[in-house]
Amino acid sequence: MGDKQAIRFGHKSLAGKGFSLVELLVVCALISIMVSLSIPALRDSLFSDPLKSTARKTIGLVNGVRELALRTQQPYFLYINRLENRLWYDRDLKTEDGEHEVTGHLRIPKSVRIEEIILAGKDVTAMEQVAVWITRQGYMHETSIGFADDAGHTLTLKFLPFVDSVQITDPQTRVVQ
Repeated sequence: MGDKQAIRFGHKSLAGKGFSLVELLVVCALISIMVSLSIPALRDSLFSDPLKSTARKTIGLVNGVRELALRTQQPYFLYINRLENRLWYDRDLKTEDGEHEVTGHLRIPKSVRIEEIILAGKDVTAMEQVAVWITRQGYMHETSIGFADDAGHTLTLKFLPFVDSVQITDPQTRVVQ
């Protein structure tokens, strides 16, 4: 069939299929503009939010201690102090003056506070300081740490005994990860 017959019968020729180079360039330009506008906003919301940043740092600290205990085959203690608003770990080595030798710590920003601590199913929030024992195999009691910020947003981290995964609960969005 000729080109005139192909058009008349509703068939397209091969030359008319696909997108032109100009159309593809316009779509690529639009996508790059949208991405360049959205990435800074996304980055600022993820990294500048003190509550989420504290949650990420806490997860990193706890998982790091668990890996350290496993690697060195030494038990460690993770201390959570509500009054000082900080977390730290050590091997429970005492110095000459009776104080703990702090191996690593995480100071929580002033706009974020430790709201609740649940250790092995018991609410120990009323205690000033809680010690979570991490075995040399990297195991620990089921521990939940609830954080809250000045705006009233809360985030709860639940560390499971035998796995490195963490359950994150955000009541505002009802998201569990």
